[in-house]
Amino acid sequence: MLSSVGDGACSRSAEHVNQGRKVPRRKYGIQRNTRLPSSVPIVGLGCSSFSTFFSSDDSDVGGPLTVDAVSADLPIVQSWIATIRRAVLARGINLLDTAPWYGHGISEIVVGYALDTILVDDDHINHQLHGNENAKRKRRGSLPRSSIIVNTKVGRYEADPLHQFDFSYATTMSSARRSIERMNCGYIDVLQLHDPEFAPSMSILMEETIPALIECRNRGWTKAIGITGYPLEVQHEILVRCFEVFSDEVVFDQSLVYCHNNLHDMSLFGDRCFPMTEGDDEVESFAQYCRRSNVCLMTAAPLSMGLLTNAGPPSWHPALPSLKKACDNAAKMCQARGIDISSLAMLYAFSQKEVGCTLIGMKDINQVDVAADFALRFDVTDDANVGLRQVLSDEEYEMLTLLLHVHEGPFASVWSNSEYRWDGKAEAKKFWAMIER
Repeated sequence: MLSSVGDGACSRSAEHVNQGRKVPRRKYGIQRNTRLPSSVPIVGLGCSSFSTFFSSDDSDVGGPLTVDAVSADLPIVQSWIATIRRAVLARGINLLDTAPWYGHGISEIVVGYALDTILVDDDHINHQLHGNENAKRKRRGSLPRSSIIVNTKVGRYEADPLHQFDFSYATTMSSARRSIERMNCGYIDVLQLHDPEFAPSMSILMEETIPALIECRNRGWTKAIGITGYPLEVQHEILVRCFEVFSDEVVFDQSLVYCHNNLHDMSLFGDRCFPMTEGDDEVESFAQYCRRSNVCLMTAAPLSMGLLTNAGPPSWHPALPSLKKACDNAAKMCQARGIDISSLAMLYAFSQKEVGCTLIGMKDINQVDVAADFALRFDVTDDANVGLRQVLSDEEYEMLTLLLHVHEGPFASVWSNSEYRWDGKAEAKKFWAMIER
């Protein structure tokens, strides 16, 4: 999954009147799934920011930053550590989502450096993995491990296309162990299957990757298992197959969805295309399926990887030209009325009550404070379930109404032509076709 750091999220400066106030939380795992945290902050820290993953400029680190060259003493790494500390300690953003793919290991290492300064030293936690060399790393913080939610992923790893994906049992097990060692975190809260649409076959997921994830949960290396990827139909197919193959065991506890909970694409809730039972004419949305199946939802990339920003998306963005144009028109409409489309997009994403936490990339302390201040606009009730009408100004609400107008809004044509999203399965096919050439 591509982290929302690519969105340019939270890039504007702000006068932070709420400094020191912690973001509101939503109930999460209670009753529906006790393997998950009982509550989560409504905004989480997407940790791909803590590498040069989405940037070709390595000037801040004196050259290409690799897992062999990264050090806690580097100034850029020090700033990333300070950013994580700000999010967790000052703003209550205690959910960190990373992956071996982010910076090809650098993000996990940086998260580990930060956790060493946040968490209290705990011999029992440190020694859960026998032979763990990082047991020698002493923590010097004050918070218990249970106060931080640390999520990571398996399946996607290296920059080299030939070694980018590996869904084998052995690699899945070694990756989970390596992630725990890098982050010195004792265990992972949710270990997620990363971009399964790129798996060479469904059989390798069912016969190797998923059994390895279950074994990690059985060993206590992870508390819960998640899945994340762009095509909702792939996630749905895997969840359904798991109920058939592993009928005596609930496999997936959480689904992380990206780019389907935003101003131009609400297919997470709106596309009712999944049969409730095999051969049944009655259909439901992916969100409805997850709720019925006791799978909790998180989302990421509320700015759609840069589409919903004034600067526009990066050159590699897979959206169709028509969607890029529609988002540019929407941004200009907002600008004409003195409204930042990124701000409106974040607030819109935060308002979806079925979503426990929305992940956003925040590369520095300023971005943490901006995101936290937006989240605090929902701090009206105990469980952050207020509606947009209570949160938005009259001008913002009027603009949102214009943007979402089915027939006259900037997205009307892409909605009518089904061009409001891109084909994630086709992107995976293109990747493998490139490998085979």
